[in-house]
Amino acid sequence: MTLRSKVWLFVVVAISLVFAMGVELFNGTRRGMHSRYHLSLIQDQIDIYGRMHSSTWPFVDALRHAQRDGANITRILHEQDRRMDQDFARLEELGLQEAWLSREKDKPFDEEQIHERIALLHGAQHRWVMRAEQLARMMGEGGEVPPDAWWDLFQDFEAHIGEHLEAAIVAERAKMEELRRIWDERSRLGNKLARLIPSVALILVMGIALTILDPIQHALRELHAGAERIGHGDFEHSLPVKGEDELASLARALNRMAAELRDLMLDKQRYNTRLEETVRSRTAELASANIQLGESLQQLRETQDQLLFADRLATVGRLAAGVGHEINNPLAYILSNLRYLQEELERTEGAPSQEERQELLSAISEAHAGAEHVRLIVQDLKVLSRQDDATLGPVELARVVRGAAKMAAHEIRPRARFVADCEGVPPVLGNGARLGQVLLNLLINAAHAIEPGHVERNEIRVVARESAPGRVTMEVSDTGMGIPPENLSRIFEPFFTTKPVGVGTGLGLSVCRSIITALSGELTVESEQGKGTTFRITLPIAEEFDSPGQPA
Repeated sequence: MTLRSKVWLFVVVAISLVFAMGVELFNGTRRGMHSRYHLSLIQDQIDIYGRMHSSTWPFVDALRHAQRDGANITRILHEQDRRMDQDFARLEELGLQEAWLSREKDKPFDEEQIHERIALLHGAQHRWVMRAEQLARMMGEGGEVPPDAWWDLFQDFEAHIGEHLEAAIVAERAKMEELRRIWDERSRLGNKLARLIPSVALILVMGIALTILDPIQHALRELHAGAERIGHGDFEHSLPVKGEDELASLARALNRMAAELRDLMLDKQRYNTRLEETVRSRTAELASANIQLGESLQQLRETQDQLLFADRLATVGRLAAGVGHEINNPLAYILSNLRYLQEELERTEGAPSQEERQELLSAISEAHAGAEHVRLIVQDLKVLSRQDDATLGPVELARVVRGAAKMAAHEIRPRARFVADCEGVPPVLGNGARLGQVLLNLLINAAHAIEPGHVERNEIRVVARESAPGRVTMEVSDTGMGIPPENLSRIFEPFFTTKPVGVGTGLGLSVCRSIITALSGELTVESEQGKGTTFRITLPIAEEFDSPGQPA
């Protein structure tokens, strides 16, 4: 017999025994529920008979008091009739249910007799109620009524109806005792079967299990010992093959595997020698290639730094005219105030009066303010044009925004209102020159997306806030023409531009994303054509990093 057949035999026997126990348990439970339901039906009938019997004197007493007090007896009679109808209807329903249960147990029960018996009892009860009504009305009309009329009425109920009710109760209790006796006998039989069937099942299952499992365990121990020897490299060992079952097939397979492993070990020894020679030669080639790759990577980094600096210088070049205009205005009133000072000093030979002194000081103050304005513009240009991209440190976004806004002012002023809200955010880890280059590119792109001449209807807004733990997000939004959906996924590609030839190189946004990525940040864009564009720059907060760096 194969291992599969042995297992199936064990499964079939176990399932059959479990099924037999399940069937017996189900039948016992079903019989118990059936008996309990039958007992509840009998108990309900006994309760109704008892209630009908015990409610007679309260009914008679209620009629007597109503007749004495001159109350309305019709309501009492109607209430008694309603209770009788409900009780007899419920008795008939319970009797039919009990008859159905008796038929299920192959004990016929005459439904017609139940109906006739309840109908006769109902009629007798109804006639007695009518007599009570007549007696109450006779007494109410002042007729002669014997003194003991109410008690005679109650005795008449006991003689003609109460005896039947008591007989019905006795009969129902007899049936209840019979059901309980049958239930007890079945329970005792069920207990015996509950002890016998599991014991027989346990003996059979244990016997079959020992008959099947003992040979299997012995064969498995031999297979395990042989597999351990083969696993430790003893490929000459041969496992014993007994019978034609699955374990014998497994032993033959392990023997074939050991033979193949012997052949493979011989091939492996030959291959190892050639592999060692190949590895040595390839290692030398890889070392040489790594040196060349390192040199190429260094050149690539230098080229990338030069490209970033070149893009920054190109941006400065495009802003040259506007920056010149920004410098020209403060220079004009500096020269005008200096000329005024020279004329006043030449005109005044002695000490100036107090009023003239105040005018001279005012001119000097205005000249100083103009020179300070020029100094700040030149300082912003120096920050943008210096080549210190490798330095990282805390950067105040508000200062970077102010510098970029000054340099892009001539592009923004004729097109839109500029609004900045970057105060109160913590410093970010970055490089001031690189962030200024990114922000300047974004501001110029935002300005170019808006047609000149409608400043009051357009706006360029820069807002910075803490967007997540340890992160700051800066948004650059405009109300320009927006980016078409087909171009939105390509705007960060190098050399992609929608501007005319000679106006843009297509490197601005690509360089911006490279800078932000190198600073461990993220640059994203959202745009809707005709409504505007929003660029989001997310950078780490400087306090979250332990790497040293100087302020940028």
